[in-house]
Amino acid sequence: MIIILNVFLIIGVLALIFYNRANLTGNAVSDFSEGSGISDYYQKTIDIDYENGLEKEIEFYVFNTEHQNMKVLLTVQGDLNNSVALYDSLVDFLPSDESKKFKYKFKMPEIGNEPGLHQAQIIALEIPNISPGGNYASSSSKTVGELKVHVPYPGKYIDADLNILDAEQNGTAKLVVYAVNRGKSDISAVKARIDIYTLLNEKISSIETDSKSIDPSKTAELSADWKINSAAGDYIAKITLTYDGETREFEKRFAVGAKNLTIEGILVNNFQLGGIAKLQILVDNKWNQELKGVYANLIVYDTNGQVMADTKSSSDNIPALAKKELIAYWDTGKVEEGEYNTKLTINYEDRTVTKDLVFRVSQTSLDVFGIGYVIRPKIMQGGTITTVLLVLVIILVLVNLSWFTWWMRNKIKK
Repeated sequence: MIIILNVFLIIGVLALIFYNRANLTGNAVSDFSEGSGISDYYQKTIDIDYENGLEKEIEFYVFNTEHQNMKVLLTVQGDLNNSVALYDSLVDFLPSDESKKFKYKFKMPEIGNEPGLHQAQIIALEIPNISPGGNYASSSSKTVGELKVHVPYPGKYIDADLNILDAEQNGTAKLVVYAVNRGKSDISAVKARIDIYTLLNEKISSIETDSKSIDPSKTAELSADWKINSAAGDYIAKITLTYDGETREFEKRFAVGAKNLTIEGILVNNFQLGGIAKLQILVDNKWNQELKGVYANLIVYDTNGQVMADTKSSSDNIPALAKKELIAYWDTGKVEEGEYNTKLTINYEDRTVTKDLVFRVSQTSLDVFGIGYVIRPKIMQGGTITTVLLVLVIILVLVNLSWFTWWMRNKIKK
Protein backbone atom coordinates (compact mmCIF):
# COMPACT_ATOMS: atom_id res chain seq x y z
CA MET A 1 0.00 0.00 0.00
CA ILE A 2 2.82 2.39 0.91
CA ILE A 3 4.61 1.62 -2.35
CA ILE A 4 1.44 2.36 -4.36
CA LEU A 5 0.98 5.66 -2.51
CA ASN A 6 4.59 6.62 -3.25
CA VAL A 7 4.13 5.82 -6.92
CA PHE A 8 1.00 8.01 -7.14
CA LEU A 9 2.70 10.90 -5.36
CA ILE A 10 5.76 10.72 -7.62
CA ILE A 11 3.51 10.63 -10.71
CA GLY A 12 1.65 13.67 -9.38
CA VAL A 13 4.86 15.63 -8.82
CA LEU A 14 6.16 14.77 -12.30
CA ALA A 15 2.83 15.72 -13.89
CA LEU A 16 2.88 19.14 -12.19
CA ILE A 17 6.47 19.72 -13.27
CA PHE A 18 5.63 19.02 -16.92
CA TYR A 19 2.43 21.08 -16.64
CA ASN A 20 4.40 24.02 -15.32
CA ARG A 21 7.00 23.74 -18.08
CA ALA A 22 4.27 23.65 -20.72
CA ASN A 23 2.71 26.84 -19.38
CA LEU A 24 6.03 28.61 -19.10
CA THR A 25 6.99 27.85 -22.66
CA GLY A 26 3.50 28.40 -24.05
CA ASN A 27 2.05 26.63 -27.04
CA ALA A 28 2.49 29.23 -29.74
CA VAL A 29 3.11 28.17 -33.30
CA SER A 30 6.18 30.22 -34.19
CA ASP A 31 7.49 30.83 -37.68
CA PHE A 32 10.60 32.88 -38.41
CA SER A 33 12.28 34.07 -41.54
CA GLU A 34 15.05 31.74 -42.62
CA GLY A 35 18.44 32.86 -41.37
CA SER A 36 17.01 35.57 -39.16
CA GLY A 37 17.66 35.72 -35.43
CA ILE A 38 15.67 38.92 -34.92
CA SER A 39 11.99 38.52 -34.23
CA ASP A 40 9.49 41.17 -35.30
CA TYR A 41 6.83 39.73 -33.01
CA TYR A 42 7.08 42.93 -30.98
CA GLN A 43 6.93 46.28 -32.69
CA LYS A 44 6.26 49.18 -30.37
CA THR A 45 4.43 52.07 -32.01
CA ILE A 46 4.19 55.41 -30.21
CA ASP A 47 1.57 57.94 -31.33
CA ILE A 48 1.96 61.50 -30.04
CA ASP A 49 0.52 64.88 -30.93
CA TYR A 50 2.80 67.77 -31.81
CA GLU A 51 4.03 69.75 -28.83
CA ASN A 52 6.66 72.45 -29.30
CA GLY A 53 9.87 71.73 -27.38
CA LEU A 54 8.81 68.23 -26.29
CA GLU A 55 11.62 65.86 -25.28
CA LYS A 56 10.89 62.24 -24.53
CA GLU A 57 12.75 59.00 -23.75
CA ILE A 58 11.16 55.94 -25.32
CA GLU A 59 11.92 52.27 -24.67
CA PHE A 60 11.82 49.45 -27.19
CA TYR A 61 12.86 45.79 -27.31
CA VAL A 62 14.74 43.53 -29.68
CA PHE A 63 13.87 39.83 -29.37
CA ASN A 64 16.29 36.99 -30.06
CA THR A 65 13.67 34.24 -30.05
CA GLU A 66 15.87 31.81 -31.99
CA HIS A 67 18.57 32.19 -29.30
CA GLN A 68 21.42 32.91 -31.69
CA ASN A 69 24.83 34.45 -31.34
CA MET A 70 24.38 37.62 -33.34
CA LYS A 71 25.43 41.22 -33.74
CA VAL A 72 22.69 43.77 -34.40
CA LEU A 73 22.99 47.29 -35.80
CA LEU A 74 20.26 49.75 -34.78
CA THR A 75 19.45 52.57 -37.19
CA VAL A 76 16.72 55.19 -37.66
CA GLN A 77 14.69 55.87 -40.79
CA GLY A 78 11.91 58.30 -41.66
CA ASP A 79 11.55 62.06 -41.89
CA LEU A 80 12.07 62.38 -38.10
CA ASN A 81 15.37 60.46 -38.15
CA ASN A 82 17.44 63.53 -37.23
CA SER A 83 15.31 64.05 -34.13
CA VAL A 84 15.93 60.56 -32.72
CA ALA A 85 19.13 59.75 -30.81
CA LEU A 86 19.81 56.09 -30.04
CA TYR A 87 21.73 55.31 -26.85
CA ASP A 88 23.02 52.08 -28.42
CA SER A 89 23.81 51.41 -32.06
CA LEU A 90 25.78 48.15 -32.21
CA VAL A 91 24.79 45.38 -29.78
CA ASP A 92 25.71 41.74 -29.24
CA PHE A 93 23.29 38.94 -28.40
CA LEU A 94 24.19 35.63 -26.78
CA PRO A 95 22.00 32.51 -27.14
CA SER A 96 20.89 33.08 -23.54
CA ASP A 97 19.61 36.59 -24.40
CA GLU A 98 15.95 36.19 -25.34
CA SER A 99 15.46 39.96 -25.47
CA LYS A 100 17.16 43.25 -24.66
CA LYS A 101 15.65 46.60 -23.80
CA PHE A 102 16.92 49.80 -25.39
CA LYS A 103 16.08 53.50 -25.30
CA TYR A 104 16.16 56.43 -27.62
CA LYS A 105 15.72 60.13 -27.00
CA PHE A 106 13.31 62.11 -29.13
CA LYS A 107 13.45 65.89 -29.40
CA MET A 108 10.50 67.48 -31.18
CA PRO A 109 11.68 69.38 -34.27
CA GLU A 110 10.13 72.66 -35.36
CA ILE A 111 7.45 71.20 -37.62
CA GLY A 112 4.46 73.09 -36.27
CA ASN A 113 3.87 74.60 -39.72
CA GLU A 114 3.96 71.18 -41.45
CA PRO A 115 0.57 69.60 -40.68
CA GLY A 116 0.12 65.88 -41.14
CA LEU A 117 1.87 62.68 -40.10
CA HIS A 118 5.63 62.57 -39.44
CA GLN A 119 7.39 59.30 -38.67
CA ALA A 120 10.57 57.58 -37.53
CA GLN A 121 11.25 53.84 -37.59
CA ILE A 122 13.84 52.01 -35.50
CA ILE A 123 15.40 49.31 -37.68
CA ALA A 124 17.36 46.35 -36.28
CA LEU A 125 19.77 44.96 -38.86
CA GLU A 126 21.44 41.63 -38.17
CA ILE A 127 25.06 41.89 -39.33
CA PRO A 128 25.95 38.74 -41.30
CA ASN A 129 28.62 36.41 -39.96
CA ILE A 130 31.24 34.74 -42.10
CA SER A 131 30.80 30.97 -42.11
CA PRO A 132 33.85 28.63 -41.76
CA GLY A 133 33.80 28.11 -45.55
CA GLY A 134 34.17 31.82 -46.15
CA ASN A 135 30.57 32.47 -47.18
CA TYR A 136 28.37 35.11 -45.64
CA ALA A 137 25.36 33.95 -43.68
CA SER A 138 22.04 35.51 -44.64
CA SER A 139 20.99 38.65 -42.81
CA SER A 140 17.72 40.40 -42.19
CA SER A 141 16.29 43.64 -40.87
CA LYS A 142 13.17 44.22 -38.80
CA THR A 143 11.27 47.29 -37.68
CA VAL A 144 11.39 47.10 -33.87
CA GLY A 145 9.99 50.52 -33.02
CA GLU A 146 7.95 53.25 -34.64
CA LEU A 147 7.25 56.85 -33.67
CA LYS A 148 4.36 58.81 -35.17
CA VAL A 149 3.90 62.55 -34.63
CA HIS A 150 0.64 64.16 -35.67
CA VAL A 151 0.88 67.88 -36.42
CA PRO A 152 -2.63 69.38 -36.35
CA TYR A 153 -4.12 70.98 -39.43
CA PRO A 154 -5.44 74.53 -39.17
CA GLY A 155 -9.19 74.58 -38.72
CA LYS A 156 -11.02 71.27 -39.04
CA TYR A 157 -9.60 68.07 -40.51
CA ILE A 158 -10.53 64.40 -40.16
CA ASP A 159 -8.54 61.18 -40.62
CA ALA A 160 -10.74 58.12 -40.92
CA ASP A 161 -10.81 54.38 -41.46
CA LEU A 162 -13.59 51.84 -41.99
CA ASN A 163 -13.97 48.47 -40.32
CA ILE A 164 -16.59 45.99 -41.48
CA LEU A 165 -17.52 43.32 -38.94
CA ASP A 166 -19.31 40.02 -39.63
CA ALA A 167 -19.73 40.49 -43.38
CA GLU A 168 -21.44 37.18 -44.11
CA GLN A 169 -23.89 36.41 -46.90
CA ASN A 170 -27.55 36.86 -45.78
CA GLY A 171 -26.33 38.29 -42.47
CA THR A 172 -26.08 41.75 -40.92
CA ALA A 173 -22.69 43.47 -40.97
CA LYS A 174 -21.61 46.15 -38.52
CA LEU A 175 -19.97 49.11 -40.29
CA VAL A 176 -17.76 51.25 -38.05
CA VAL A 177 -16.03 54.43 -39.21
CA TYR A 178 -13.22 55.54 -36.87
CA ALA A 179 -12.98 59.33 -37.29
CA VAL A 180 -10.05 61.21 -35.70
CA ASN A 181 -10.07 65.00 -35.41
CA ARG A 182 -6.60 66.02 -36.64
CA GLY A 183 -7.46 69.72 -36.75
CA LYS A 184 -7.08 72.47 -34.17
CA SER A 185 -10.82 73.21 -33.91
CA ASP A 186 -13.71 71.29 -32.40
CA ILE A 187 -16.02 69.42 -34.76
CA SER A 188 -19.61 69.83 -33.63
CA ALA A 189 -21.13 67.09 -35.79
CA VAL A 190 -19.73 64.42 -38.11
CA LYS A 191 -21.52 61.57 -39.84
CA ALA A 192 -20.72 59.19 -42.67
CA ARG A 193 -22.52 57.88 -45.72
CA ILE A 194 -21.25 54.49 -46.89
CA ASP A 195 -22.06 53.49 -50.48
CA ILE A 196 -21.44 49.86 -51.42
CA TYR A 197 -20.37 49.07 -55.00
CA THR A 198 -19.58 45.92 -56.94
CA LEU A 199 -16.23 45.68 -58.73
CA LEU A 200 -18.15 46.70 -61.88
CA ASN A 201 -18.97 50.00 -60.14
CA GLU A 202 -22.65 49.14 -59.67
CA LYS A 203 -24.09 50.71 -56.52
CA ILE A 204 -26.01 48.13 -54.49
CA SER A 205 -26.58 49.82 -51.13
CA SER A 206 -26.25 53.09 -49.22
CA ILE A 207 -26.04 53.34 -45.42
CA GLU A 208 -25.81 56.34 -43.09
CA THR A 209 -24.17 56.26 -39.68
CA ASP A 210 -25.05 58.13 -36.53
CA SER A 211 -23.67 61.62 -35.87
CA LYS A 212 -21.16 62.65 -33.17
CA SER A 213 -19.00 65.58 -32.08
CA ILE A 214 -15.19 65.30 -31.83
CA ASP A 215 -12.72 67.37 -29.81
CA PRO A 216 -9.22 67.97 -31.25
CA SER A 217 -7.05 64.81 -31.20
CA LYS A 218 -10.02 62.69 -30.13
CA THR A 219 -11.68 59.77 -31.92
CA ALA A 220 -15.35 59.07 -32.62
CA GLU A 221 -16.83 55.75 -33.72
CA LEU A 222 -19.64 56.16 -36.24
CA SER A 223 -21.60 52.95 -36.72
CA ALA A 224 -24.43 51.53 -38.81
CA ASP A 225 -25.85 48.12 -39.71
CA TRP A 226 -25.95 46.71 -43.24
CA LYS A 227 -28.30 43.86 -44.10
CA ILE A 228 -26.47 41.86 -46.75
CA ASN A 229 -28.56 40.56 -49.64
CA SER A 230 -25.64 40.25 -52.04
CA ALA A 231 -23.63 37.28 -53.22
CA ALA A 232 -20.30 36.37 -51.67
CA GLY A 233 -17.38 38.17 -53.25
CA ASP A 234 -15.40 41.41 -53.33
CA TYR A 235 -16.98 44.86 -52.97
CA ILE A 236 -15.89 48.49 -52.61
CA ALA A 237 -17.14 50.80 -49.86
CA LYS A 238 -17.03 54.50 -50.75
CA ILE A 239 -17.25 56.64 -47.63
CA THR A 240 -18.24 60.30 -47.52
CA LEU A 241 -17.70 62.10 -44.21
CA THR A 242 -19.68 65.29 -43.65
CA TYR A 243 -18.61 67.56 -40.81
CA ASP A 244 -19.49 71.19 -40.12
CA GLY A 245 -19.99 72.06 -43.78
CA GLU A 246 -16.91 70.16 -45.01
CA THR A 247 -16.53 66.73 -46.61
CA ARG A 248 -13.87 64.03 -46.79
CA GLU A 249 -14.01 60.97 -49.03
CA PHE A 250 -12.13 57.69 -49.06
CA GLU A 251 -12.81 54.11 -50.10
CA LYS A 252 -11.98 50.59 -48.99
CA ARG A 253 -12.20 47.19 -50.64
CA PHE A 254 -13.65 44.31 -48.63
CA ALA A 255 -15.11 40.83 -49.02
CA VAL A 256 -18.44 39.25 -48.17
CA GLY A 257 -18.17 35.60 -47.19
CA ALA A 258 -14.99 35.05 -49.23
CA LYS A 259 -11.44 34.58 -48.05
CA ASN A 260 -12.96 34.47 -44.60
CA LEU A 261 -10.64 34.56 -41.60
CA THR A 262 -11.93 34.62 -38.02
CA ILE A 263 -10.42 35.42 -34.64
CA GLU A 264 -10.94 32.34 -32.47
CA GLY A 265 -9.42 33.55 -29.20
CA ILE A 266 -6.50 34.99 -27.28
CA LEU A 267 -4.30 33.03 -24.88
CA VAL A 268 -2.33 34.89 -22.19
CA ASN A 269 -0.13 32.71 -19.98
CA ASN A 270 1.90 33.68 -16.91
CA PHE A 271 0.92 37.35 -16.97
CA GLN A 272 2.70 39.72 -14.59
CA LEU A 273 1.81 43.42 -14.54
CA GLY A 274 4.90 45.50 -15.29
CA GLY A 275 6.37 42.92 -17.63
CA ILE A 276 5.86 42.12 -21.29
CA ALA A 277 2.63 40.23 -21.92
CA LYS A 278 2.74 37.58 -24.62
CA LEU A 279 -0.58 37.35 -26.45
CA GLN A 280 -1.16 34.24 -28.55
CA ILE A 281 -3.88 35.16 -31.05
CA LEU A 282 -5.55 32.15 -32.66
CA VAL A 283 -6.97 32.78 -36.14
CA ASP A 284 -8.86 30.39 -38.40
CA ASN A 285 -8.56 30.45 -42.20
CA LYS A 286 -11.97 29.26 -43.41
CA TRP A 287 -11.10 29.78 -47.05
CA ASN A 288 -10.00 26.94 -49.35
CA GLN A 289 -6.72 28.63 -50.28
CA GLU A 290 -3.65 29.82 -48.39
CA LEU A 291 -3.81 33.37 -47.02
CA LYS A 292 -0.51 35.24 -47.26
CA GLY A 293 0.95 38.06 -45.22
CA VAL A 294 -1.40 37.71 -42.25
CA TYR A 295 -0.55 39.85 -39.21
CA ALA A 296 -2.25 41.22 -36.11
CA ASN A 297 -2.42 44.84 -34.98
CA LEU A 298 -3.36 45.45 -31.35
CA ILE A 299 -4.32 48.95 -30.16
CA VAL A 300 -4.99 49.57 -26.45
CA TYR A 301 -6.73 52.78 -25.36
CA ASP A 302 -6.43 54.55 -22.01
CA THR A 303 -9.40 55.76 -19.98
CA ASN A 304 -9.49 59.00 -22.02
CA GLY A 305 -9.77 57.12 -25.30
CA GLN A 306 -6.18 57.89 -26.31
CA VAL A 307 -3.84 55.27 -27.75
CA MET A 308 -1.55 53.92 -25.01
CA ALA A 309 -0.16 50.94 -26.93
CA ASP A 310 0.01 50.04 -30.61
CA THR A 311 1.81 46.81 -31.39
CA LYS A 312 1.97 44.43 -34.34
CA SER A 313 2.74 40.74 -34.71
CA SER A 314 4.96 39.32 -37.41
CA SER A 315 3.34 38.46 -40.74
CA ASP A 316 2.69 34.83 -41.56
CA ASN A 317 1.04 32.59 -44.14
CA ILE A 318 -1.90 30.44 -43.04
CA PRO A 319 -2.67 27.26 -45.02
CA ALA A 320 -6.15 26.62 -46.39
CA LEU A 321 -8.74 25.56 -43.80
CA ALA A 322 -6.14 25.76 -41.02
CA LYS A 323 -5.69 27.53 -37.71
CA LYS A 324 -2.55 29.34 -36.62
CA GLU A 325 -1.34 31.54 -33.79
CA LEU A 326 -0.02 35.06 -34.28
CA ILE A 327 2.17 36.34 -31.45
CA ALA A 328 1.98 39.93 -30.24
CA TYR A 329 3.66 41.49 -27.21
CA TRP A 330 2.37 44.26 -24.93
CA ASP A 331 4.73 46.17 -22.65
CA THR A 332 2.81 46.78 -19.40
CA GLY A 333 5.63 48.66 -17.66
CA LYS A 334 3.53 51.82 -17.19
CA VAL A 335 0.09 50.18 -17.13
CA GLU A 336 -2.10 50.33 -14.02
CA GLU A 337 -4.73 47.86 -12.89
CA GLY A 338 -8.12 48.43 -14.52
CA GLU A 339 -10.09 47.92 -17.72
CA TYR A 340 -8.93 49.11 -21.15
CA ASN A 341 -10.78 49.20 -24.45
CA THR A 342 -8.80 47.40 -27.13
CA LYS A 343 -9.09 46.99 -30.89
CA LEU A 344 -7.63 43.85 -32.45
CA THR A 345 -7.32 43.89 -36.24
CA ILE A 346 -6.12 40.98 -38.35
CA ASN A 347 -4.76 42.16 -41.70
CA TYR A 348 -4.51 39.74 -44.61
CA GLU A 349 -3.95 40.52 -48.28
CA ASP A 350 -6.24 43.54 -48.92
CA ARG A 351 -8.71 42.72 -46.15
CA THR A 352 -9.13 43.14 -42.42
CA VAL A 353 -11.15 41.57 -39.63
CA THR A 354 -11.58 43.54 -36.42
CA LYS A 355 -12.69 42.60 -32.92
CA ASP A 356 -13.43 45.13 -30.20
CA LEU A 357 -12.21 43.81 -26.85
CA VAL A 358 -11.82 44.84 -23.23
CA PHE A 359 -8.61 44.03 -21.31
CA ARG A 360 -9.11 43.64 -17.57
CA VAL A 361 -5.68 43.96 -15.98
CA SER A 362 -4.66 42.93 -12.46
CA GLN A 363 -1.27 42.17 -10.93
CA THR A 364 -1.18 38.53 -12.05
CA SER A 365 -3.87 38.18 -14.70
CA LEU A 366 -5.01 39.63 -18.00
CA ASP A 367 -8.63 38.79 -18.78
CA VAL A 368 -9.72 39.39 -22.36
CA PHE A 369 -13.40 40.06 -22.94
CA GLY A 370 -14.86 39.99 -26.42
CA ILE A 371 -18.41 40.49 -27.59
CA GLY A 372 -20.22 38.28 -25.11
CA TYR A 373 -17.42 35.89 -24.27
CA VAL A 374 -14.25 35.57 -22.22
CA ILE A 375 -11.14 34.17 -23.89
CA ARG A 376 -8.59 33.46 -21.25
CA PRO A 377 -8.00 30.06 -19.65
CA LYS A 378 -7.56 30.01 -15.91
CA ILE A 379 -4.11 28.58 -15.26
CA MET A 380 -1.97 28.15 -12.19
CA GLN A 381 0.60 30.85 -11.59
CA GLY A 382 4.25 29.91 -11.05
CA GLY A 383 4.01 30.59 -7.31
CA THR A 384 0.99 28.29 -6.95
CA ILE A 385 2.75 25.49 -8.81
CA THR A 386 5.80 25.81 -6.57
CA THR A 387 3.64 25.66 -3.44
CA VAL A 388 1.82 22.53 -4.63
CA LEU A 389 5.10 20.82 -5.49
CA LEU A 390 6.53 21.70 -2.07
CA VAL A 391 3.46 20.31 -0.27
CA LEU A 392 3.61 17.06 -2.26
CA VAL A 393 7.31 16.63 -1.52
CA ILE A 394 6.68 17.18 2.22
CA ILE A 395 3.85 14.62 2.15
CA LEU A 396 6.13 12.18 0.37
CA VAL A 397 8.85 12.66 2.99
CA LEU A 398 6.40 12.27 5.91
CA VAL A 399 4.84 9.13 4.44
CA ASN A 400 8.23 7.54 3.91
CA LEU A 401 9.40 8.59 7.38
CA SER A 402 6.29 7.08 8.97
CA TRP A 403 6.71 3.88 7.00
CA PHE A 404 10.40 3.63 7.93
CA THR A 405 9.59 4.18 11.65
CA TRP A 406 6.88 1.48 11.55
CA TRP A 407 9.24 -0.92 9.76
CA MET A 408 12.05 -0.35 12.31
CA ARG A 409 9.71 -0.92 15.28
CA ASN A 410 8.47 -4.18 13.82
CA LYS A 411 12.02 -5.30 13.13
CA ILE A 412 13.08 -4.58 16.76
CA LYS A 413 10.08 -6.55 18.12
CA LYS A 414 11.07 -9.53 16.03
